[in-house]
Amino acid sequence: MEYFYKTYEECRNRFRNVANELSSNYNNARVGKIKVDSMIDPDLTVDWLYIPAQQQPRKLLVLTSGLHGIEGFTGSAIQLMFIDRILSRLSLEELGVVFIHGLNPYGFKYFRKVTENNVDLNRNCVINPRLYQSINAGYSKMSNLLIPKGELSIDKLQYRFFHLNAIYKIIKESLPILRQAALQGQYEYERGIYYGGKRLEPQLAALEPLLRTLFEDYQSILSVDLHTGYGKRGKMHLFLNPINDEKVLAGLDYVLDGEKINWGSDADFYTINGEYLEWMGQLANEKLCIPIRFEYGTLDSQKTLGALKSIQIMISENQGAQFGFKDQKSKDRVMQDFLDMYYPSTVAWRSKVLTDSSIKMSKIMNRFLEYEVAGADQRKAIASITTQK
Repeated sequence: MEYFYKTYEECRNRFRNVANELSSNYNNARVGKIKVDSMIDPDLTVDWLYIPAQQQPRKLLVLTSGLHGIEGFTGSAIQLMFIDRILSRLSLEELGVVFIHGLNPYGFKYFRKVTENNVDLNRNCVINPRLYQSINAGYSKMSNLLIPKGELSIDKLQYRFFHLNAIYKIIKESLPILRQAALQGQYEYERGIYYGGKRLEPQLAALEPLLRTLFEDYQSILSVDLHTGYGKRGKMHLFLNPINDEKVLAGLDYVLDGEKINWGSDADFYTINGEYLEWMGQLANEKLCIPIRFEYGTLDSQKTLGALKSIQIMISENQGAQFGFKDQKSKDRVMQDFLDMYYPSTVAWRSKVLTDSSIKMSKIMNRFLEYEVAGADQRKAIASITTQK
């Protein structure tokens, strides 16, 4: 459990110490930070470490934590584990590595998923700015359920009978339709869950030129984004929006070597607007960018009851943040549920996350180092992964 900490500051300090030590061990390595302005906190930063390929740059790994603030605790632990157990075994002659730590420091520090502006960064990375003006009709239909007004009290009927109200809507529609409408992202309700904002959030705007510059030196990029919450408890899901680019599909098939991908178009999952990994692909400027999102499940939210519980926790936490809590009892209950959903405290869950990550990320990195962008086997790989979809 040495990689898990209780506060944002502890995670950041450990990462900074490790990053500074590593930077002195590799030629031309750099550490840096992006200050995130805040109305309430002057000490919020996104920290990063870049270790360039030591001889001929060809491939680049980007490993990101804390896109959803509270999920940064587990993401930080995995990054530290990766540095300790995997990095030293990798050949960095042609491989560069970028660690982005705590991309949403406000949510990380204050145990929220969103930024100080209530923006979900994984709905904020809009490629076409017109999406910021779009209307999610399905979300609008459920806005009374998704954005309840007034102080939250766990003693109110609205809280106690949430599942009955949700089940009524499921009967009228269906769970996949409701899940998609609620979770894909929306740009209309600033105080609602899964709000994507009106423009790129400041830390992303500051990160963009840095990444574009780093990408220029490499032929192919592997972008790995770390998340917790959705899916079977303790299981590491590989979760992606549908992809149409055949080169990316071929790269995914080779690097993952038969691992199951949960596509957003599958019945138990959902697609995302303004997704971070798609934005990273755009920054790569037509170079091969292979995206992988690790999603470590907590509440069995692929099932109906788990999905309802997860959505209720999200709605309740947001209601308390936006309108306040009626009493301390209500706040404590909701915040404990929220913590359990995104940062479980059990040794069994945390150990499994690290063990599975160590095994799979070692394998993925070895496959990525082996992979050649051009090759006769790509047509077979494309056919294989297309069949999975």
